[in-house]
Amino acid sequence: MKILGLDLSTSTCGWAISDNGVIIDAGFFRIEKVETYKEKSKMIIDGLDGKEFDKINVEETLSGFSSGFTSQQTLIKLVKNKSVICYILEETWKKPIISLNVNTVRKKVFGKSRIKGIKPKEYVKSQVPLYVPNIKEFEKLNRNGDWDIHNGDMYDAVTLALFG
Repeated sequence: MKILGLDLSTSTCGWAISDNGVIIDAGFFRIEKVETYKEKSKMIIDGLDGKEFDKINVEETLSGFSSGFTSQQTLIKLVKNKSVICYILEETWKKPIISLNVNTVRKKVFGKSRIKGIKPKEYVKSQVPLYVPNIKEFEKLNRNGDWDIHNGDMYDAVTLALFG
């Protein structure tokens, strides 16, 4: 079974496709460059045109949320963004979208959801290469030739695609 994992935020959409537990493609879209939900959805749909998958796993909205780190306005924007875009994607692709708790996903894929004292993004960044030896072929570099921070969203999508 081919699974599309999507890590959808207000500015970036990380994506990855697994085929029977092996990551075969991955990347990210900078969706902050367009204004409307319809345009953001179109960017994702067009960017994944020709890719095959049977179902879509997305991170549940606000799962793993830590109070005090995000404003109320940002949370409202995130919930609306994810809800509308997922609706458009599901209507377009006619594939089921499964909403998953991020801690449940990490626990199943990595054996534990987190390590005390390590930020979630850093934990995922340390674990993905252990489970996806070819991850470097999907990574992008920024203008300075350094690891692009948006690869972190792709890494989160990889865990969603590996969840099954």
